Amino acid sequence: MINLVRMNEEQYKRFFEETVKEYAEENVKEGRWKQSESIERATKETNELLPKGIHTDRHYLCTLQHEEVGPIGTIWYEIREKNGEKQAFIYSIMIDEEFQGKGYGKQSLIAFETELVSMDVSSIGLHVFGHNKRAYQLYTKMGYIPTSIKLKKDLKNK
Repeated sequence: MINLVRMNEEQYKRFFEETVKEYAEENVKEGRWKQSESIERATKETNELLPKGIHTDRHYLCTLQHEEVGPIGTIWYEIREKNGEKQAFIYSIMIDEEFQGKGYGKQSLIAFETELVSMDVSSIGLHVFGHNKRAYQLYTKMGYIPTSIKLKKDLKNK
């Protein structure tokens, strides 16, 4: 079983560094940012979303804690009120590399959904980069459906 445990300040510092690095790398892979600017831009955007760190209103930063294995990853999400309903948005869900491919991602999403139901949340949104086929397959298997799709054609490498 997996539980979502709120991060402390020390855990948040590690999470922030890892999240900025990952977000920068993903945007470079996607062709949205240049490598030289990626860390600065990722740091700026993350700081804008989390101006008070773990104390930012409506944002939840949690360690994914497996009852036998211990910490296996992290999740960062926000709960918003829209059209009279609570909606969650996942900014980041990361399973540590050593635990990937073992079903922990699916178990973590189930634990997350269970927690949201208890909070009377009606839906979950998220963004997945187009090149992240593994994550996309997991999300669709778990019942997530596309709500918009951006397409791109690279003319330089024809």
